[in-house]
Amino acid sequence: MNKTSLYIHIPFCEKKCFYCSFVVSIAQQHRIENYLRCLDCESKNDHAISLETIYVGGGTPTLLNSLQLKNLAASIRKNFNCSTVKEFTIEANPEGIDLEKAKCIFDLGVNRISLGMQTFNDQYLKYLGRCHDARQSLMAFDTFRRAGFQNINIDLMYSFPQQTSDQIKEDIYVLKDFRPEHVSLYTLNVEPYSRFHAQKIKPPSSDLQIEHYHLVVSELERLGYSQYEISNFSIKNRESLHNQNYWRGGNYIGLGVGAHGHVDGKRTWNVSRLTEYISRIEQGLSAEEGQEILNSQMRFNEVLLFGLRMKSGVDVEELKKRFSQTFTSEQEEKIQNFIKNEFLVLEKDCLRATPAGMLVLDEISAHLI
Repeated sequence: MNKTSLYIHIPFCEKKCFYCSFVVSIAQQHRIENYLRCLDCESKNDHAISLETIYVGGGTPTLLNSLQLKNLAASIRKNFNCSTVKEFTIEANPEGIDLEKAKCIFDLGVNRISLGMQTFNDQYLKYLGRCHDARQSLMAFDTFRRAGFQNINIDLMYSFPQQTSDQIKEDIYVLKDFRPEHVSLYTLNVEPYSRFHAQKIKPPSSDLQIEHYHLVVSELERLGYSQYEISNFSIKNRESLHNQNYWRGGNYIGLGVGAHGHVDGKRTWNVSRLTEYISRIEQGLSAEEGQEILNSQMRFNEVLLFGLRMKSGVDVEELKKRFSQTFTSEQEEKIQNFIKNEFLVLEKDCLRATPAGMLVLDEISAHLI
């Protein structure tokens, strides 16, 4: 595949959240400057590559000030061919967003915002340890709109412990007024050694999570959003190009601490500690911690499983042709059983999961590999 995506990991956050890796304060701004210089050095190894999508994510990229954001964008344009870019996304949290910074981001060529709202219930925002409240979320969204953004994704979490169906409906009902173009769904994962694990937080039962999932899907579709992947919804022509390239086994370059990349079957990943990443780059060494070479059967299987996550499914004949592989006899037998039990359906060479199959995709995937 000729399409290449770029992912840049910015690990900084003003307050340690369950998904962030480094807290930065005013007195630690030099760490951001060092990190940006290292990103520039690392990206020089990939010069002249033509990009289709760019995604700047991680902790809170918008924690960077306007000058730092401009330098980051200049580094990307200097080291890559950006004339082919169709989608340029940056992640943002609601806190710390003003019109000046939003306009700066827009003027840099960013055309998509992914806003970490999570929920509009202040009780659950406090529960997550977030630095913003629901009012700030809506103000940040409005600020990005006024800056010119017409493609905004929001992250929405559901099925919190003790969360009721009415509370979920209330969260989704808020979308009716400000109409983001894209919604990404998440549930709360209680990771080992996390704050939630230490507090012995237990997520809702699987049956209740399934019930909540059905509720969210139906409510989003009622508002006019189309589901194109198990956890992603959009209005027409606003599906994430970056994510689709990843799900279809395309090439992507990862820059920064802990970033992963994949080019033509070679998967790489960088060191996960910030100090080690900076140290390696400053010494002129590679930040790469490891790599894995995927054979054609492994790539065939990965694209198959990711394809089943998408509502459109996977074109079986195109998949076979692309990797010069086919289903093993065991895979073929299991696929036929899943079709018989109405978890999968095969129509005109397109294999896709049924609504019932979507709910047990992890189990289906485990059987197919």
